[in-house]
Amino acid sequence: MRKTAKKKGNKERTIIKLFRPIFIIVFCLLIVHVYYLSTIDQLVPQLMKLSAALIMFAKSIPTSILLVFGYTLVIFYAGYIVGKKLKS
Repeated sequence: MRKTAKKKGNKERTIIKLFRPIFIIVFCLLIVHVYYLSTIDQLVPQLMKLSAALIMFAKSIPTSILLVFGYTLVIFYAGYIVGKKLKS
């Protein structure tokens, strides 16, 4: 059992070590892109387009999806509370 636990821990560390440089590279590219947009005076119009697209996406979500999402949260929270009481 201990060997599998060590292998699993090493695999998780490897994944974390893989995602860290990927995150740093993507973050640096985002900073460069924002700087580029600001140099050509397109930062504010692009931010306005992005905010408008996000608002339209939020308005287009049907109520049924929100109800399912809320119902799922309630079920998981109830399970968390019951599990916490059983553990005590």
